[in-house]
Amino acid sequence: MKDFSKLRFPVLFVVLVLVPFLGHSQTDSVVVTGRIRHLTARLYRESPTVLISRNNILQASRELVRPAPLNVDGTFRVSLPLIYPQEEMYFNYGRISTAFLAAPGTLSIDLDADSLFTAAVPFRFGGVNAQVNGQFARYKAFEAAYPEKPDSKKLSTQISNQTDINAFDILLSAYRAPFDKFKTREKVFPLLAHWVMANNCYNSSAFLYDKATYEREKIPASLTDSLRPANDKILTAARATAMNRFASYATQRVSTEASTARTNGLTIRALSILLERYGKNLTADERIRLSDYAMSNSAKASDLKFFDGLVKRSPDTLQRLVNYEMLIQRSIRQFDTTAVNYIAAYWLASSLPGLTLNFAQLLYSYGRSQVTEPALAQSLDELYRLEVKDSTRIRAAIQTLKKAGANNSFLEISSGVFVTRNDLGNGSSLFDKVVSANRGKVIYLLLTSPTDEAGRQAAIDAQRLRNTYSSRDFALVYLPMPGTDNSLWPEFATRYNLSGDHLLLTNTQLMDAVERLRPDSDLSATVINRTGKIVKRNAPLPGAFDEAKKLVDKNL
Repeated sequence: MKDFSKLRFPVLFVVLVLVPFLGHSQTDSVVVTGRIRHLTARLYRESPTVLISRNNILQASRELVRPAPLNVDGTFRVSLPLIYPQEEMYFNYGRISTAFLAAPGTLSIDLDADSLFTAAVPFRFGGVNAQVNGQFARYKAFEAAYPEKPDSKKLSTQISNQTDINAFDILLSAYRAPFDKFKTREKVFPLLAHWVMANNCYNSSAFLYDKATYEREKIPASLTDSLRPANDKILTAARATAMNRFASYATQRVSTEASTARTNGLTIRALSILLERYGKNLTADERIRLSDYAMSNSAKASDLKFFDGLVKRSPDTLQRLVNYEMLIQRSIRQFDTTAVNYIAAYWLASSLPGLTLNFAQLLYSYGRSQVTEPALAQSLDELYRLEVKDSTRIRAAIQTLKKAGANNSFLEISSGVFVTRNDLGNGSSLFDKVVSANRGKVIYLLLTSPTDEAGRQAAIDAQRLRNTYSSRDFALVYLPMPGTDNSLWPEFATRYNLSGDHLLLTNTQLMDAVERLRPDSDLSATVINRTGKIVKRNAPLPGAFDEAKKLVDKNL
C-alpha cells in the first residue's frame, strides 16, 4: 500500500491585497482588530506587519492574505470579505500563528509580547466567536502534545484491502481521537464540535479520495453524504483540500468512463455552437452551415473535414472550450448537480493561472454561467479577479515587448523583468549571451513552465533566492518552456513581478540550450559560477531554499 499522504499538491502561498473584488454579490465581511501589548522596538523592526489569511474552496493550494500594518502602539485593523457564513482564517505574526473562525461582524485578537514564546496559548479573543476561538486555541495546544496523532503511513497500512466504507470509519476514528480525548477535559461549545469534527471528516475524505485516485477505483455513492456533507456552512482549509481531491478523483473517473464509452465527444449541436461563437475568420457560408448543423444536431462522416478545418484555425481556444464542455457533459452522467457545479468551477479556477489574459477572459466568460451555486460562483469570481487585477500593467508590458520586435536584449518590460530573445538566432548563442552578461556573479538558472502549477510555484519561490543576495553577486535567470502563446510567460512574469533575466527561446532554440543543461525534467535548476562555468546541473529547486542557498553560497 502506498502512503497516500504524499499525494499532495504543491503549496502556492501568495500574499495579495484583497480588494473588494466580489462587487455587488458580496455583502458580508469580518473586521479583525487586535493589539500586541508591550511591543518592543526590536520586535516591531523584525515584524512590522500582522498577516490575516483565508481560504478559497476552489484552490486549496493558495492562501489569500491581507497584511495589516502594526501601529506604534501595537494595534492593527483589517477587513476581509466572507463568502461562507463561517470561515476558518489564520493569524500570523512572525513565528506565532493560530487559526480562528470568522463570521460577519468584528473579531479581536490580543497578544502580549512578553509571553509570545512562553505561553501555550498567547491569544485572547473577543467579539465574534470569541469563546469558540479561545477554546479552539486550547484544543490545538492540546493536540500538539497528544502522543498518538494520526500517522499517514500507518493509516495507509490499516486501510489496505478494506472496503471504502470501513476505510472511512478507520480514518475518521484516527483523526477524531485527539478531540475525543480533549472533550474529557472540558465541555466544548457546539460550534467548536462542529468545526473540529468537520475538519476530521474532510481530512478523512481527502485521504480516501487520494487512495481511490491512486488505485483508480470508484467510491460508492453511499459515501457521498459522509465525504461531502451537503449544505455545510463552514469553509476550512481541510474542506477546500478535500474538495480539490474530489475534483481530481472525479476528473479521473470521467476520463476512465469516457475511454470505455461508445460516445466520447461533443454532440454536433454543441460543437457547431462553439465553432460559430469562437471560430476565427468564419465566412457567411460557414456560419450558415454551422447553424444548420446545430439545428439538426447531425452531420455525415464526410462533414468531419469541415469541422476539423475550422478547429485548426484556432486550436488552442477551441480545444480548451471543447475539453471543458466534454468534462461537464461526462460529469453530468456520473455525479449529482452539486458535484457537477463544483467540478465546473474547479476546472475553470485551476485553468486560469496558466492562461494569458485574453484566454482567461474568454474561458471565464464562457464557463461562468454554468456555475449556478452562489458560493462557488463567488469563489470563482474571487480567483478570476485576482488573476486579471493587474491587467493594465500586464498589457503595457506585452505592448512593450511587441514594439521591440522579435530581436531584443535585456529589454525591461516591467520593473526588474528583463527579456532577451531572437527568434532567428541560435539557442546556444543566446544562452551564452545571457551568461556572459552576468559574468562575475553566481547564476541560478531555472528551467520551468508557466502552464504547470509546480513550474509556476518554483518561479515564484526563486524570488526569495534573488532577494537574499546583492545584485552584484547573484543573478536569477528564467528559461521558460515555449508555449503556444508567446505572451504567456511575459504575462506571468509581469503579474508576479519575477525580477531577473528571462531568456525566451523557441522550441528549436531550447533544444540547443538543453544540450548544455542536460536537465532530468522540464522543471530543473542549474548553478553557474562567476566565470560562467556550469558547476551543478539539476541543482536544488527554489522550494528547497536552504539547500539551494547553500549551493549558491559555496560558489560566491
